[in-house]
Amino acid sequence: MHQVTTRTRSVLAGLACSIMLAAPLAADAMPQADVNASLRDNQAIYNGLFTAAVIRHIVNACPDLQGPGRLQRVSFFLSLYNQARGMGFTRAQIEAFVDDEAEQARLQSVVDRHFMDAGVNPKDDQAVCVYARGQMDERTALGRRLRER
Repeated sequence: MHQVTTRTRSVLAGLACSIMLAAPLAADAMPQADVNASLRDNQAIYNGLFTAAVIRHIVNACPDLQGPGRLQRVSFFLSLYNQARGMGFTRAQIEAFVDDEAEQARLQSVVDRHFMDAGVNPKDDQAVCVYARGQMDERTALGRRLRER
């Protein structure tokens, strides 16, 4: 799996947008801070972003592992993006959320905490790979998304 690009992250953030908003205020009139907070606070959306970030972390640390194939990723991200657009978020709002450095840092801290809670130093590539292979062996939701290259 290649590193997630800005465009791919935008599509993923698009999913997040689509799932969560049922606000009476038109999405295009929402301040970006409110868009970001809505996406961040929606458990379904943030769990999707979290899972994608964990997979990206593992793939970056483990050259022998990869995540979902390109077609699966593109199909999933396009579906999410279209849903977000259908909820009224603009492309600019979605991209602003994905590109926001504070949001990226916040998500990375959640990913790092996940690894630490599992007894894994997120900066130790070997430990991350052992963890990932354990997830694969146990056929967890995360492990089923990973495979050997």
